[in-house]
Amino acid sequence: MSTFEGIVEEIPGISIDRFDGINTESAVLFLSHCHTDHMKGLDNERVQSSIIEDNKYLYLTSISATIIKNRYPILANNLKELTIEHANSVPVGDEYISVTCVPAGHCPGSVMFLFETKNACILYTGDYRMAASDFKKFKCFYDDFGLVKRIDKVYLDTTFFLESYQTFPKRQDSLAALCKIISDWTAADPENYVSLDLPAQYGYEYVFKEIYSRCLMPVHVSSDKFEFYSKIPELDKCVTTNPSVTKVHNWTYDGPSGKIRRIKLSALRWTSDNLKKGVIEVDQNYKFYVCYSTHASYQEGAALIEFLKPKNIHICVEQSDPADNLEMMILIDKHIRKIQVKEGKSQFF
Repeated sequence: MSTFEGIVEEIPGISIDRFDGINTESAVLFLSHCHTDHMKGLDNERVQSSIIEDNKYLYLTSISATIIKNRYPILANNLKELTIEHANSVPVGDEYISVTCVPAGHCPGSVMFLFETKNACILYTGDYRMAASDFKKFKCFYDDFGLVKRIDKVYLDTTFFLESYQTFPKRQDSLAALCKIISDWTAADPENYVSLDLPAQYGYEYVFKEIYSRCLMPVHVSSDKFEFYSKIPELDKCVTTNPSVTKVHNWTYDGPSGKIRRIKLSALRWTSDNLKKGVIEVDQNYKFYVCYSTHASYQEGAALIEFLKPKNIHICVEQSDPADNLEMMILIDKHIRKIQVKEGKSQFF
């Protein structure tokens, strides 16, 4: 879960993914995606009134704008949609800054923000999951001579930036495994059904879409989740509040106990050691666990750093365990030192 406080010190006057506290003083607002830990304060009526009365704009993608318009219609006139993979000129005070949205692969509409000003080049990753090779495909990371731009600071999604989470399976592989479990079980008996346990309230758009595509049935969800997911383009058919039209339930559902297959998607339990056994585990109660991550693994995070070679890195997800936070700081220092050594610099920042 994001612990980023919203302020980018290199670009005074803007806030990203945080709208309460000191962020109410920012003149320009950005939203990387519509998950609750990146929207703190946006549901507050005083914050909404401040945005409207002060004529502030919230910059976001078209998909995120669709969600916000449905969720907070009062803000509809204060939304500015940004184009993807093209530089957008955004006024901040008396100047204009360049903002490029880079697809983040976390959920529909999620993006990274590449900010370029007179004095700094900053990448805010938000939540992301991207293969190492994919970073190199985006033209915005290269200058006019084809060289990788030097990034002054990366505000990094560090959810799994720990050596115990070296790699995660590709999401396509995880979803293929999940859908096979569902299909095999529901095909075996017309009375069989699946209880899908998802550890977080939101963030499973790709899961629902893949289940609908592969298993040919929507997922039964709560009315709150339906209200959220049904507003996302291409997801309206993938979720339902009617339990009778599907055999897959992400909601309390009373059915014959012998006919239920419980499946839990998670990433936290899947350390590198656990992954040696495969992407599926079954416990003594015959509950299935499938490894599925919408955040970058350690190796994916390290690949981003190796490619962009930033001067500095800001941790955007602090861990609950102080030892894990210390490990992250040590790993980040190691990567920064490695960059400096390669560039012939001996002085550490």
